[in-house]
Amino acid sequence: MGFGLLLALSACTRGPSEPPTAPATPASENSERADATNELTPQSQVTFAGIGPIQIGMTVAEAEAAANIELVVRYFDYAGTGEPSRCAYARPTAGPPELALMVIEGRSTRVDISYLTRQEVDGQPVAVEVESSQITTPEGIGLWTSEADVSAAYPEAEITLHPYVEGHCLTVIDPNPPYHSLIFETNADQGNQVMNFRSGRSPEVQWIEGCS
Repeated sequence: MGFGLLLALSACTRGPSEPPTAPATPASENSERADATNELTPQSQVTFAGIGPIQIGMTVAEAEAAANIELVVRYFDYAGTGEPSRCAYARPTAGPPELALMVIEGRSTRVDISYLTRQEVDGQPVAVEVESSQITTPEGIGLWTSEADVSAAYPEAEITLHPYVEGHCLTVIDPNPPYHSLIFETNADQGNQVMNFRSGRSPEVQWIEGCS
């Protein structure tokens, strides 16, 4: 499966191809705290605030210190100008392969969990399926959860058609400031199960195809 499809499967709403500068959301303002434990584990939970000890709004250094991990940040020259985009993805060098953090100008803005992970082969990104995942939301929703179970766990979720595959996007907005969102993507070809989900601030959490 190509990397283009990996990007397509991470989309539920449209956004700019070159992300504008967005104000950082201080971690202290998040309405729902990430886990208090100082370690990122394969069982860490995704909340409106982030994942495990990593909170939306942290710098890369703060996230590394909070979770006791090392993050590799990869920037891309999407515009072909020779300059890296302000938007990047950070992945742990040792940790859940399905996890990636979107980073805007050095601060985390959203958490992505995907059944496809990116690996470098001869300098080119290759999509590889994740065999298993224990990362869930506090309600127990994670990869391969049925769409029916997502709706049962989040009856307030707004359901819209997925723009690329025969499936849906289920969006849950935190009713408390700063109004972060959870977005779950399902695919009928995969048994109407969750194939990707993400948490973060607007507008980044809504961007189609992540940083691209």
